[in-house]
Amino acid sequence: MSKTKIALFFGGVSGEHIISIRSSSFIFATIDKEKYDVCPIYIDLNGKFWIPTIPNPIYPDPTGKTEIEFSQEFNLRNHILSASAPGMIGELGFSSVFLGLHGGAGEDGRIQGFLDTLGIPHTGSGVLASALAMDKFRANLLFQTTGIPVAPFLELERGKSDARKTLLNLPFSYPVFIKPTLGGSSVNTGMAKTAEEAMTLVDKIFVSEDRVLVQKLISGTEVSIGVLEKPEGKKRKAFSLVPTEIRPKSEFFDFEAKYTKGASEEITPAPVGDQITKTLQEYSLLCHEILGCKGYSRTDFIISDGVPFVLETNTLPGMTGTSLIPQQANALGISMKDVFTWLLEISLS
Repeated sequence: MSKTKIALFFGGVSGEHIISIRSSSFIFATIDKEKYDVCPIYIDLNGKFWIPTIPNPIYPDPTGKTEIEFSQEFNLRNHILSASAPGMIGELGFSSVFLGLHGGAGEDGRIQGFLDTLGIPHTGSGVLASALAMDKFRANLLFQTTGIPVAPFLELERGKSDARKTLLNLPFSYPVFIKPTLGGSSVNTGMAKTAEEAMTLVDKIFVSEDRVLVQKLISGTEVSIGVLEKPEGKKRKAFSLVPTEIRPKSEFFDFEAKYTKGASEEITPAPVGDQITKTLQEYSLLCHEILGCKGYSRTDFIISDGVPFVLETNTLPGMTGTSLIPQQANALGISMKDVFTWLLEISLS
């Protein structure tokens, strides 16, 4: 039986570069090799593409290695002498690209648009859904239209908003949570109890970002729940998984809590009761559908006084062996090999 030739994009220029390397290690090891020939393509922090030149590419174990150590071993073992022009991807005969990228330019629609221009299908959501999900302000506006509870929020824009005046006269009370509107993975996020604390955080974000989301802080139980799609003929059937409760040992589920071993406790399925579980499943499907997501997504919530408030939807969520969607799929007896096959079949259809 002939195999389908696919590429696996990983690395990338976002702050989640090393997380993408870990995720893609699991993806590469788990994809059904009886159906697919997989060529891992490393995108370095400068956006350069490093493409293996040997017939059976190798994905080195990234455990305990820095980005530099990993990239050097990847290039050495795959006989890569120099970077390739990104456009060369279109000349290598790939039927699809499995996107193992996270955050930033990997998740906000740019790489999806690049592949669309080359005429190469890819896993996950398209340009519009990716961009909308990354834009937390516009995503919140959409979530509100479906009736999903959203904590009060507003946006500050550098050079356009009078940030200090706005923070001194918020239409909702402190404390608030502040994060880049287009950021990913909880980088540069934080709580502010006063306008001065808020201004300090906003100034820090404005160093590298143009837009900041300010949202009323909702305290409660942090949960996350994935949505998967399964191909059925020419159609796609979306269904919710089970929620995971996240108990960070720090004050919030920030970057360190997400990606440092032992920094948070994750309980799957979340012990939140049947009714709230059902509500979370309904809301996660609504988020997936109103954004126009494809293949899979994961939506984060805070449950406060029995009410789930949506936080954000991720279109390329983490895919290490212990990430949330693999945990949730495992709880339902779904193998990740099957999940990756579904994602590739959907992209190829």
